[in-house]
Amino acid sequence: MARETFEDWIPIENGDKAIQALNRGSATERLARPEPMGSDTKWVPRSGTFAVAAIAKGGTYVETSGTNDYVELIARKAGGAIRIAEEDLTDGPVDVINTKKVDAARNLGYFFDNATLGTSAAANGTTIPYDSVYKAVRTTDTNISYTADANYIGGSATYNNLSLVLSKVEDSIWWSEDDFYWIASPAFKHVLRTIYDTTNKPIFLETTDGTPNTIFGYPVAWTVAARTSATATAAPAGFPLLCGVNRQLLIKGMAKLSPQIASSNPGFAIQRAGNGIGFLTDESLMKAAMRRGFKVGAANAFCVFEKTS
Repeated sequence: MARETFEDWIPIENGDKAIQALNRGSATERLARPEPMGSDTKWVPRSGTFAVAAIAKGGTYVETSGTNDYVELIARKAGGAIRIAEEDLTDGPVDVINTKKVDAARNLGYFFDNATLGTSAAANGTTIPYDSVYKAVRTTDTNISYTADANYIGGSATYNNLSLVLSKVEDSIWWSEDDFYWIASPAFKHVLRTIYDTTNKPIFLETTDGTPNTIFGYPVAWTVAARTSATATAAPAGFPLLCGVNRQLLIKGMAKLSPQIASSNPGFAIQRAGNGIGFLTDESLMKAAMRRGFKVGAANAFCVFEKTS
């Protein structure tokens, strides 16, 4: 079998439907602060403390101790491929390519969410592309004086537990009222509809007019991928997660794809059956890919509730 050549792959332009499917599938894609990446790795400065004190006339300014800090974004690629019979491309009554592009973009979104929100082990660059929000909140970070599980609660989704997990970030120098969002598994919807505050008002307000749902007054983005998983997957089956995030510290790196895949990101390419491995079967190959970096800017600004019962 002849080796595939660079020229065999024909870029396919993205349409709005594929981009919309990615955004619908991925809460991280919608909410995270984008950082352009012109290389494989990018260092992003991280804000820390700045000591302030009263100064007497002619007095000496108090100097902040410690060093400037940064987080490191490393671009990781996710993707897949599918075989499509040439007859379906030429004779089919439906637009197979655009249908598969939407399917691929949606599942890339789910994969990206699980990789950034719910993977439970440290990043290894392959099966675990990034240190997720879940992993960051459950890991000590001495650079920002964060202790493992300080902002984590697990158990039953009760009023007290959900209020407690929110309180972990509200009284913090990292708190930003306008930037706080919930990202949650839809598995929480049922139980949230049954929880009321002390005035008998539901804490979960489900809207139908296009405005965001809220929990304790803060908007919530839903994603089926907000579940724990040992490795990144588009269909996680672990415990449901409710993640409280500061969207300015939820950082995604926008890395470039290889030239034979049409941008924007995600991108698509097709190899027709006249070339490469499809020549003997009259099958074309379509591949889809996205390339992102990701980092939690500071675990202090995040909280996680894991519904374990």
